[in-house]
Amino acid sequence: MDDFMANMREYIMASENLNYPEPDVDPEILVEAVQSSDTALLEDLEHVIFKLRAFMETSSGEFALGVEMGMQRAADMIEHTIRRHQHGE
Repeated sequence: MDDFMANMREYIMASENLNYPEPDVDPEILVEAVQSSDTALLEDLEHVIFKLRAFMETSSGEFALGVEMGMQRAADMIEHTIRRHQHGE
């Protein structure tokens, strides 16, 4: 009976390992990777904000003004989103 229980325990442990495998990657490496990808994403978004704010429509009139105002608003929205995620606002 002891052999049966030992085999049953091994089977249960093996089944649990299949359902919840041990991570192969060190959690510290994952944290560093996420932080570096966050930094790269934030840098890209800052670049997008700069381009949106610097955009100048080549045509004139109300249409051009509307496009430029839309670009400014888009830059503001991205900036607010970044600030909310960085500062937990």
